[in-house]
Amino acid sequence: MAMPRYLTGQKISLLILVKLYCSSALPSAATIPVLSFILKHTIPSVVSNARPRRYLEHHELSFSIPTFEDVLQGYTSSMPGRTLLDVFLKLMWEINSFNALEDLFYSLGELFDKHIEENGHGIPTDRIHLSRTSPLGAFVRKSRLEWTRLQFDDCLKLWTAFIRYRAPTAQWTKRIASIASTGVDETAALMNLQSGDKLYNVTYGHLGDEPEEGANISIDDMDRLLEFQLDQLQKLGCRVPDDMRQHLRNMLAPSGALLRQSHLVKFFDAWKAGDYTSAFDELHRYYDYAMQTRERVYYQYALLHMAILQADFGCFGEAIAAINETIATARENQDMTCLNFSLSWLNHLTKAYPKQLKGAEYTGLLGSERDGLTFLKTKAKESKMYNLLSATLLNEAKLCLCTGESVSRALEYMYQASHLNVREFIGNNGSQMLIQSTLCSRLGIAHLSNTYCDLLLHCYQDSCPIDERIRATCRSAFGAVQQGRYDQALQLLEIIDLSSHRSLKLHQYVFFCIGIIKLKRAIHRTDWVACDALLSSLVTDSSTDPELSFLLSEARIDNLVARGHYWDAFNAIENLSVTLKEEVADVLQRINMLLIKANLFAKAGKSERGFSVALRAANVAFKARLMPKLWYAVGQICAILNAMGEFEPASRLLHAVIPQALENTDHFLNGTLYSHIGDSYIGLAGHETEFSIDSRSRTSNLSRAEFYIDRAQQCFKRVEDIDGECEQLMKKAVVAKLRGDEKLAEEWAQNHNRVWEEGRERIGETVVGM
Repeated sequence: MAMPRYLTGQKISLLILVKLYCSSALPSAATIPVLSFILKHTIPSVVSNARPRRYLEHHELSFSIPTFEDVLQGYTSSMPGRTLLDVFLKLMWEINSFNALEDLFYSLGELFDKHIEENGHGIPTDRIHLSRTSPLGAFVRKSRLEWTRLQFDDCLKLWTAFIRYRAPTAQWTKRIASIASTGVDETAALMNLQSGDKLYNVTYGHLGDEPEEGANISIDDMDRLLEFQLDQLQKLGCRVPDDMRQHLRNMLAPSGALLRQSHLVKFFDAWKAGDYTSAFDELHRYYDYAMQTRERVYYQYALLHMAILQADFGCFGEAIAAINETIATARENQDMTCLNFSLSWLNHLTKAYPKQLKGAEYTGLLGSERDGLTFLKTKAKESKMYNLLSATLLNEAKLCLCTGESVSRALEYMYQASHLNVREFIGNNGSQMLIQSTLCSRLGIAHLSNTYCDLLLHCYQDSCPIDERIRATCRSAFGAVQQGRYDQALQLLEIIDLSSHRSLKLHQYVFFCIGIIKLKRAIHRTDWVACDALLSSLVTDSSTDPELSFLLSEARIDNLVARGHYWDAFNAIENLSVTLKEEVADVLQRINMLLIKANLFAKAGKSERGFSVALRAANVAFKARLMPKLWYAVGQICAILNAMGEFEPASRLLHAVIPQALENTDHFLNGTLYSHIGDSYIGLAGHETEFSIDSRSRTSNLSRAEFYIDRAQQCFKRVEDIDGECEQLMKKAVVAKLRGDEKLAEEWAQNHNRVWEEGRERIGETVVGM
């Protein structure tokens, strides 16, 4: 059975309800609910640049008779003892033949005031008349037009569809039952035709069959349903659920209808699944539809999707060519929405993949990133594209954080975006929460950073794109890693419902996060076999997220430093630093490279050479308010001061930063700082032994050193850092020797060996478990 183009049984019911409204039979209290119900199911969604579009969901497109019951049953009519639902059902059952249905459509012309003026009768006061340009008038006119376009066979199918639609109300009341007693067709009853007669079976014999799925949905309804699916796919970045895919297939397959949006739905589904061949095929079908129907407005959006797909596939040269064609076509058609979105996506591409675009010989269209954001913000304000304006403000805040500019300015941009989201009902809360989480983590407020991630996951989960939810989950997992809770971090990532998104790119993102967490744990455990296996499996490519790519490069360098391959680590640091400088990367990443280099010099016994590097890192981190990096840089400076014999300044610096660092709950950083301050007090005790006879001060310094070494050991134990824990045990043995307690020193040395052996056994158990 071919799908009807516009008219269905439920739309005929809505026309009857419109006639009931125009007859002035509605009480005042029911006017607004009835009009809202009619308009909700008749007016198509209108494109708006200011606010997000609202689409009807599936159950609203194919509403049944009980939906009318919910609206009409609670109101009494002008007839005593009858509700509006009784009057409505009576009007439905008065259409008792095909001729009555045709009379309904021809009588709809009486609802317009112009028709009455032409006949010279004047407008009666006891009847509501519709304007032809009003929403209800447009619905009635379109329904009449679609009826005149139908062929006789399609008209009969519409009549039988209406009979089946109203059938559940046959026994609603005694009055309705008496009207329905004549059967589905009064003409057939007058001719004494009954079930079993050949003529009756030809016309109405199929009414007892099970209706097909989507029988009450027209092509117009399917367009709206597919638009809703596209809106959800683009907003949430997910794939079509299996049950919904089956519903769509059952609706479209028997009807033979070919809709433009169906190609885009299949394109998004194949793209998110990583099936690029099918995605290209569906996108080309979308091209063909746009060209065959001469709908140029769809052509530029097809080009835009082609550019995004090419970039996701790693073909950046083709992506630049496609986006340039998109911009040219949007300008030609004066489509500011597509033009501004294209420029925004191009700005994102240049920021996310600068190296790849440089290889594709892209010279830039928007100038610098700041100029591009200023231009987009201006255009978004002019065209009232509040979605784009909110995203641009958040990008400006992100740019301030990446370049190390004023934190107050970044907060100002975030608060402007937040105010815009609330005022214009923009569902951009996920991006805002992630940026606020990033800002708090850079300020060293780890608890608040995790709170923003939890807020996104618990309060805005249903309205946020899937990739933002997964990023928030991964950020929470990395926060747990800082506290040494590796099992909890891995559990957070492993319980992600992969069937909910079924996207290849998100699968890869979660896989990389799990791999990096396991790699960090293996480095702390000195499990070099696991490190080699993980590094060989974590291979980056041009499509890998730049942030994860840096984390993996950083983990590779940490692995080389931990294994004593200092020369290879130094070359890797230099190469990565040059790449970050060319790409104008995040200031946080460049500071990380400086700190790793200073630590490498200290490991190699060249602490003095790392002094200027650590001091430079501390200076930049202080200006950019990157507090965790500032604390780590101060720790590096204090380690160098300890190596130079300047124990007193080192201890004062460490006493200034340790209370702040403890609030960040980064146990590895805290253990490092505790270790450095323990070294300072050991140095002070040794210095007093050499030049002073004040044994009380010496004992006090040794006690403080042992206290901080104990703290450092606990921190390293929490993050499972075997080298750090064993180093603290050796320091305890040194403190015992300085006190002259050889027996205690021997016990600490034995504990050192025991901890090392337990670490080796734990590694062996992990290998067997794998």
